[in-house]
Amino acid sequence: MVSDEKTFARNATLAKILLAEPIPLAQFSQHDLIDDPSVVFDVDLRKVEQVRHLKHILAERGAGCRMFLIDPDIRVMNVHANVLGADVILPSPGNPAQINAAIRSHFGAKGPADKAVLDSISRGADALDLTFRALSEGQDLHTESVLDAGGRIADAISGVGVEEWLATVKGYHMGTFQHCMLVTGVAAGFGARTGMARRDIIKLTIAGLLHDIGKAKVPVAILDKPGALTPAETAVMQKHPADGYDYLSAHSSIDAGTRGSVRHHHELLDGTGYPDRLSGSQIDDLTRIITICDIYAALVERRSYKPTRTPEDALTVLEAMATAGKLELSLVRELRHIMVPRG
Repeated sequence: MVSDEKTFARNATLAKILLAEPIPLAQFSQHDLIDDPSVVFDVDLRKVEQVRHLKHILAERGAGCRMFLIDPDIRVMNVHANVLGADVILPSPGNPAQINAAIRSHFGAKGPADKAVLDSISRGADALDLTFRALSEGQDLHTESVLDAGGRIADAISGVGVEEWLATVKGYHMGTFQHCMLVTGVAAGFGARTGMARRDIIKLTIAGLLHDIGKAKVPVAILDKPGALTPAETAVMQKHPADGYDYLSAHSSIDAGTRGSVRHHHELLDGTGYPDRLSGSQIDDLTRIITICDIYAALVERRSYKPTRTPEDALTVLEAMATAGKLELSLVRELRHIMVPRG
């Protein structure tokens, strides 16, 4: 989500609800379009210099949705939005439900498999949106929506394969949303490829979907900071597993095993993780799988402040962590067979 100086502070909240990566207009560049993401612009298009800046960056057309939030009564803004290749024009300030619906509409389904993938991603997006908002507002979680999304995602990945599903997610959104969905997809793919029963695949999928919901309490300035966190910021960030667990325990009917995975997905087998410094047999199998899926997704996803690793490179990192006693090597090897198949 790209905003100019006047709209950036206002849009920080909107970007968080959308689970999008907020980028100031002055920092927006062609590098941000490498993976052809969808982009929402809330920029004053009456300013010629801002239009020129965007025109240069947006010279090449991709498949990602270009959405502009403008004052519909100002004709020049409509004209400039269309010149910049707008796929969707909505009134400013943006409405989260309208924005998500417009993005889903932009990616029209081409066949049964595509429809299943897009529908599952849409349901996952809605479930994440509901969950992040409910946690932020201290409201009860609509657990049925999360369970429905988990089932649809698990079934879609079993049908079309994890590679196609993950590729669709990467072109769909960025930031915290993309990370949650990537972890969800990798976890569901792990369950499907290792022959788990459907109920266990769905449990893995839901654990992936919910694992980072505690980040709804983390300030955006920390969540999207382009660089190393200070010790104080790290302490705030490391509260998110416990915050997510506490919320689910008080406000949902999510099962205890999944809640435990949300709390413990940053624990490591050698006891150096957080928040409870668990080690060895204290960490259950569900959590061990979510942990490696979480690390893998963090390594392969694109963020403006870090390089993207290939699946091969990401798995090399995981194998090094397993050799050091932090992760279960057998699970990492299973993930390699799934994400970097031979032959």
